[in-house]
Amino acid sequence: MQVSDLVRYNHVVRCLYFEALAKLPWSEVIADKGLSFNSMRNVFLHLTLVEDRWISYIIPERFKEWVDPDFNSFTDNVSLKRYMEQVKERTEDYLGKLSLEEFNREIVVPWGDKPNTKSTIDTALSHMVIEDMIHYGELSAALWQMGLEAPYLGFWRYKRMLP
Repeated sequence: MQVSDLVRYNHVVRCLYFEALAKLPWSEVIADKGLSFNSMRNVFLHLTLVEDRWISYIIPERFKEWVDPDFNSFTDNVSLKRYMEQVKERTEDYLGKLSLEEFNREIVVPWGDKPNTKSTIDTALSHMVIEDMIHYGELSAALWQMGLEAPYLGFWRYKRMLP
């Protein structure tokens, strides 16, 4: 299996969660639910910016340029969807150029447990997806607490959907 498969699976899952959130009144999406980033909007933004930060800043060694977005500037589903699609497009551009040499390249992880902690691109991309999966669990729990079904797409089903 290639990690690019997991990254693309993550994009499909993110869209499913976006669609679930888009069905809710905006007041519910931004309400403090006691989640890691308080609201479902903020958790969704966090899991999207995780990918943005890795793909656009950490991997190309531009982390010092990263500025956390103001979550409150995302005032509706249109702005959430726009950001989600922009991040996906940048990631797809990167994956389309991913060579074996790049895949094995080591990068510095800015918040490593010691100065100059390094990771391969393979490990970085895997971490990016796994971190998102943790936060999808939070969104699922919030939806369940509201008496709603959470989206689910098993990886094996995703793989069977592909041409």
